[in-house]
Amino acid sequence: METKPKNREWVKNAAIIFLAVLLVLTFFSNTIMNRSLPEVSTEYIQSNTITAKVRGTGTVESQGVYEVKAGETREIRAVMIKSGQKVEAGDVLFILGEGDSAEIEAAQEQLRQLKLSYQQTAVGASNYSGQLQRAQARYDSAVAAEAAAYADLNGNVDLQNSIAALSASQEKLVSAQLNYKLANDAASQSIGTLLGVFTEFADEAQTAGADASGLALLNEARFAILGASEALAPADGSANSVAVSYDKLTTAENLIMQFSLMYGLLYSDDPELASRADALSPYFSMAKSYLSDAGRSDDLEDCVRELLEATERNAGAQQQYDSFSGLFSEAYNAAVAERQAAEAALRSLNDSADDYGRQAALTGLSLQDLQYQIEKAQEKLDSLTGGTENQITANVSGTVSSVAVTAGKTAAKDEVLATIEVPDMGYTLSFSVSVDQARRLHPGDAASVTSYYWGSRIDATLSAIKPDPKNPQTNRLLEFEVTGDVAAGSQLTISIGERSQSYDSVVPNSAIRSDSNGKYIFIIQAKNSALGNRYFARRVGVEVIASDDNNSAVTGGFNYGDYVITTSSAPLKSGDQVRIAEG
Repeated sequence: METKPKNREWVKNAAIIFLAVLLVLTFFSNTIMNRSLPEVSTEYIQSNTITAKVRGTGTVESQGVYEVKAGETREIRAVMIKSGQKVEAGDVLFILGEGDSAEIEAAQEQLRQLKLSYQQTAVGASNYSGQLQRAQARYDSAVAAEAAAYADLNGNVDLQNSIAALSASQEKLVSAQLNYKLANDAASQSIGTLLGVFTEFADEAQTAGADASGLALLNEARFAILGASEALAPADGSANSVAVSYDKLTTAENLIMQFSLMYGLLYSDDPELASRADALSPYFSMAKSYLSDAGRSDDLEDCVRELLEATERNAGAQQQYDSFSGLFSEAYNAAVAERQAAEAALRSLNDSADDYGRQAALTGLSLQDLQYQIEKAQEKLDSLTGGTENQITANVSGTVSSVAVTAGKTAAKDEVLATIEVPDMGYTLSFSVSVDQARRLHPGDAASVTSYYWGSRIDATLSAIKPDPKNPQTNRLLEFEVTGDVAAGSQLTISIGERSQSYDSVVPNSAIRSDSNGKYIFIIQAKNSALGNRYFARRVGVEVIASDDNNSAVTGGFNYGDYVITTSSAPLKSGDQVRIAEG
């Protein structure tokens, strides 16, 4: 009796929990169910403009095909062509008449060999008088060339001028070297004397107890004098600078003047040091005087420049002399060798006159015999082939597209033996389209070839619109003229028609599906429920009346403004419930 209240409490709690769960499932069932449905993207059907293009694929055909026909009933004894072979007008295509084709080939080969032997014998025949005449002319020309080369070697003006130029440049070179040495030595000696006197004074100043400031001035002056010496005669000997040397001496002289003022009577520091410093002035004047003289006349810079120019002129003159000397010597030696070879050839011909005469007589007899054999071989071939009257030749130039007969067959009068494709007459291509597509096109419209991406350009023009013999009620045949780098038998895809037109019902191309029953779309159908709207996919069959790369104009059992499904996360069938993608 004591457990009954507890059991009633448990039942009460379970009922409350059950009702709560049922309430939650009721409110959120729509959301849970939507998560498992296919997600679709939609767009509404609306009016829009379609830039329609008609596309199709066809085989290129030659517009000019020449048929080779038999003029009368005759036996085909030899076929001289094959499919794909290029022929020219006048080429032999077929041989008619008596005889076996193997015999004809053997006779043709025999005739060819005889003609080749005749040509080889004629080419190898000796023409003694002509050879002797050519050898004499060669010898005379070689003698004249040798004399001219000898004259060039010993009296050529350019060669003699190069010798004179070489001698003059060598003299200028010696003169420039001498001037350089004299000017350089004089200026260098004067600066060297200055440096020695200055060094002696600097040592005395240090001994006399000059302070750090004074010694620093002397040290700067020493470096300036050394710089003047280095500028005057650089280590590489390439060029001297009098101006730089002069400026550095001026700098050194100014530093000595500062030293003199520092230790002069004005400051009563050390008059003796100031007096000794003033005593350096004549040496500075002497060195700067040498530099000034050099700057006014044969200064070191001019000497160096003259030395370099003279050296360069001398090298050029030497090179010119070597060039002329080698050139004329080589030409003379070649002329001597040619004269000797021509003389030997002429002597050999003169010594072999009798042998050449006998050889010429024998060659003449051989040629007569070969000519006789050629005539006989030609008669035999004519008897087998029946001559030119028993040959069928090409009346046009082109490429053989087909051969309809073989050797040994008897061809009836007007029977087509072969066809020749004539490229000059152009190419055509055709394919079938619907009547509605053809209605938007006109002869003369330019088309583009969309399946050809390399090589020369291919152009296509719509030439005619005709009923399709296979489906004359519903289809039309588009014929195009094709030009450019194209050959018969090629498969090309043509795109034509770019006129824009407005349509009432336009959908994206991605919305259109197809199966064995035709083309269709899925539209969204909404149904109200207690938990809100639910959406279902409904299949509607459509006819595509125009398309471009993005959209298509359609007709069918739908209303303007209906939402059409463009993509879905899973395959759909009519009546499936779907959820519309957000955003």
